[in-house]
Amino acid sequence: MENLTMVMAGIKDGLVQKSASRKDETAIMKAMLNDPSYEVGIYTKDGQVGTYSPYEDSREMLSRVISTTTKISQQEADELANNYEMSRADANTMVNISKEFVNTYLQTGRKLPLGGRKTINASLILKHVEEKDKVVPSSNSEDEKKTTRVPEHDAVKTICPCPRWLK
Repeated sequence: MENLTMVMAGIKDGLVQKSASRKDETAIMKAMLNDPSYEVGIYTKDGQVGTYSPYEDSREMLSRVISTTTKISQQEADELANNYEMSRADANTMVNISKEFVNTYLQTGRKLPLGGRKTINASLILKHVEEKDKVVPSSNSEDEKKTTRVPEHDAVKTICPCPRWLK
């Protein structure tokens, strides 16, 4: 099984540009779901209150699915789940589900807190942007400006104050 910290370091070391990479998303998700040593601290205004392990959480879900669908004992289901290594296809599915959850949940108008971690406490919220005219440089000349109409659309706004536990 791949160590998530090593996978992350490999991606950072090979980073040439900050563009999106479906391959890297899948690699991170696969390593995160298969690395039993990876866990993150959970923080609230009182500081660290616990930890979260994606590996443990995913194994508990797998175990419940196995036990419920096959009617085998929870102990047997736990053993099967713990011996399962998530594939690249499994990781890709989890990335897709995660992204669609964020997009769908934001459509409700509610704020989506991402959870307090050691150095960040971020949330996302959907913001409607009205149609407007925007002045942009012309492609013919840097000195020339042109006006472009930007249609109304939705945007994701990040809310990320300095975490209380760092103050």
